[in-house]
Amino acid sequence: MAGIVIIPVVKWLLVFSLFTATTTIVTATDNSPSTKNTYIIYMDKLAKPEEFSDHKQWYSSLIKSVTTKTDEDDEKTGGYENDDDRIIYSYETAFHGVAARLNGDEADKLQGQNGVTAVFPETVYQLHTTRSPMFLGLDREDSTSAFSDKLSDYDVVVGVLDTGIWPESPSFNDTGMTRIPAHWKGTCETGRGFAKSHCSRKIVGARVFYRGYEAASGKINEQDEYKSPRDEDGHGTHTAATVAGVPVPGANLMGYAYGTARGMAPGARVAAYKVCWKSGCFSSDILSAVDRAVADGVNVLSISLGGGVSSYYRDSLSIGAFGAMEMGVFISCSAGNGGPDPISLTNVSPWVTTVGASTMDRDFPATVKLGTGEILTGASLYKGQKNLLVNKQYPLIYHGSNSSNLTPSSMCLEGTLDKRSVAGKIVICDRGISPRVQKGQVVKDAGGIGMILSNTASNGEELVADCHLLPAVAVGESKGNSIKHYAAANRNPTATLAFLGTKLGIRPSPVVAAFSSRGPNILSLEILKPDMVAPGVNILAAWTGELGPSSLPTDLRRTKFNILSGTSMSCPHVSGVAALIKSKHPDWSPAAIKSALMTTAYVHDNTQNPLKDASAATPSTPYDHGAGHIYPIKALDPGLVYDIGAQDYYDFLCAQGLTSSELAVFSKFSNRSCRHSLATSGDLNYPAISAVLPENASTTRTFLTLHRTVTNVGPTVSSYHVAISPFKGAFVKVEPARLDFTAKIKKITYKITFTARSRQTAPEFGSIIWKDGGVHRVRSPVVITWLTPL
Repeated sequence: MAGIVIIPVVKWLLVFSLFTATTTIVTATDNSPSTKNTYIIYMDKLAKPEEFSDHKQWYSSLIKSVTTKTDEDDEKTGGYENDDDRIIYSYETAFHGVAARLNGDEADKLQGQNGVTAVFPETVYQLHTTRSPMFLGLDREDSTSAFSDKLSDYDVVVGVLDTGIWPESPSFNDTGMTRIPAHWKGTCETGRGFAKSHCSRKIVGARVFYRGYEAASGKINEQDEYKSPRDEDGHGTHTAATVAGVPVPGANLMGYAYGTARGMAPGARVAAYKVCWKSGCFSSDILSAVDRAVADGVNVLSISLGGGVSSYYRDSLSIGAFGAMEMGVFISCSAGNGGPDPISLTNVSPWVTTVGASTMDRDFPATVKLGTGEILTGASLYKGQKNLLVNKQYPLIYHGSNSSNLTPSSMCLEGTLDKRSVAGKIVICDRGISPRVQKGQVVKDAGGIGMILSNTASNGEELVADCHLLPAVAVGESKGNSIKHYAAANRNPTATLAFLGTKLGIRPSPVVAAFSSRGPNILSLEILKPDMVAPGVNILAAWTGELGPSSLPTDLRRTKFNILSGTSMSCPHVSGVAALIKSKHPDWSPAAIKSALMTTAYVHDNTQNPLKDASAATPSTPYDHGAGHIYPIKALDPGLVYDIGAQDYYDFLCAQGLTSSELAVFSKFSNRSCRHSLATSGDLNYPAISAVLPENASTTRTFLTLHRTVTNVGPTVSSYHVAISPFKGAFVKVEPARLDFTAKIKKITYKITFTARSRQTAPEFGSIIWKDGGVHRVRSPVVITWLTPL
């Protein structure tokens, strides 16, 4: 049994001081009264007056009632403007309302109108940018029977909200697939480079959403971007293939990671919803895509993007996901790439599955050999004609100082390198500000012959391999510092670089990626986030034919597969596994699927030690890895699940203290009201348990009782006993300590009582595990936080 873990005090004093700050999402609005911007108007569909024949007519009338014409409008429209043109989208399935172009005064006038529950400005979201099926146990012989190739596998449709799809990729070959499921109502939209024929029994739907983007950024230049579902970026193709790509033997990136590439759920169907463009992903487009996807009949939504943290009722993606969840759709979102800083998470709503990133047991080693003969190991995906000779030394240069202060030239930003000093040399570049591969391009343009990319304190020892345009090796912070010290201490420093291909069996693995965003959940400490981690470092999957593997415009190479890193890559792993679980358990709710993934996750690496944090090479905590690393085979048969219904989530929001007007954006679909079924927010039937105790709890012997209900999904007659981690700050008692299930007793509620005994200066972590004496170990992470009153 794992014991308690305590994390540094200073870090958490800073974290909890930040709870007094307001966190927001970047909005795409100009607040001047006459400037039109896009606003999302949430409506109560039940408030429609009888004189309107449908909701669209009502929405149009409302917008018309507040719109005003200005001289500028007259100049642009010849004195006439159609009020219907102000409406960009109407939302009708997962939630109700419109996206409309309004100025600030008009938006203010809408507030308080009959049926209007909220008016919020447009939000800009950003993308969170093989071996993984085998690493997850999906290619093992013993997994064949668990995830067999049955017709039910093909009835699951995963909607991917991203940059589109490259349909010619072999990962989307539909050979041998059965008819499109009868429940599917989606379609294949056409446009430049994308015809009806590009959809298939594998790609069952493809849509494009750009009205919000164009309203904010102007018309799309169709020579630069495909105004169609075709993916010129590559991100969407990569995530879609990670979810559901069919097996492709011999897949590789220029010889690296050679093997069979396959998605997590190769039998599932894909529906691509293109919502992201060169300037970002706009909330009105994302909401329309979610609304449309639910109407089309998706079972799972995979969303590898985010836009910071805002209150639940102000977060468009959170609101849209709530509506999708009500319709039985599982939603998986990336946690963000803001790590290792604490409280850097996005997508923290409890009805969303928030996925962090971890490494696999595969690496792409490369070496730096210094003039002293010392060899330091790093990583690279370089494969070019201009290799450096391993038996020859080349001049080495670093434009920074020996201190920890970074400068534009030390980070090799564009225009900062002196060609006279760089030409013919290997250049040391610090990570930061600009993309890693772009630093190599800067070095190459300045006449450099190679690059050593050094991690800084924020990256630690984590190694992310890139497909550079010149010989380049990425090294961890400590090795980078050693190389920089050598360069500074020697008058004529030299080095050479060598590339060693693909190496398997890396230990330890998995490791939580340094870039993976961290908790706690600043909106609700009672809800542990992230939920879990999954492979997100150096992931091989399908790629667009429009860009080279470095994504730089100067990269003329073309590949069918690419290797990327980010929580954007970990999210579709969970989406795909959720699709597999859904195919085997079609009656399971989104919460039951999430519970199965969380309670079966593991927290030890392949050396049998606790999972480590790549940023510090120390054990990670649930604020880093959530419930742990996903274990798909176990998730199929979790034994017990913590189920949550839409009303339960609504009551959680009530317990959070949202006002009636704030709650209205979540109740407009089903006309919900607070039932006050939760004594506290911590009583939400979440698979993770987070106890928040007041600062003076230990002196007053304060106790907190939380409740959980488990549903038996294993053998009808079964018994479980509980195992509890010890904690320094509180006694933890679970009642009853034994759960006995029968044909009549399928659900049992238990309570957890935390009795304070010694205030701790930092959160404590442990677990509660229900064991049946056989194959089932239903593990819930436990966090005890001592919160200073604000």
